Amino acid sequence: MIDINTVKKSGGSDLFIVIASPLCADRRSLERLLRKLELYLEFLGTDEFRSASGIPTPDNTRIIVRIHPDSDPRAFDLLERNKRWVKSNNAILVIDNSPMSGH
Repeated sequence: MIDINTVKKSGGSDLFIVIASPLCADRRSLERLLRKLELYLEFLGTDEFRSASGIPTPDNTRIIVRIHPDSDPRAFDLLERNKRWVKSNNAILVIDNSPMSGH
């Protein structure tokens, strides 16, 4: 379910969603992206997360979406529009579209 979870010694985590190939803006792709984000937010409330990372807050927990830079602009817009939703669920959403090595 979680692509990468880097637990911080001081508490919290950096959780990564990795989209290695360009994401299209078809309904199925965008809905899958939103569902994945929702699953990450649900994970923050689990005993598993809290036993490893403590109580999530926007100060100590980030969801970093490593999205292919050639993805459709609507995918980036969707992520931008959901930053407030993620923050209201005790994390910060970071959009990383830097070029991925090997691509």
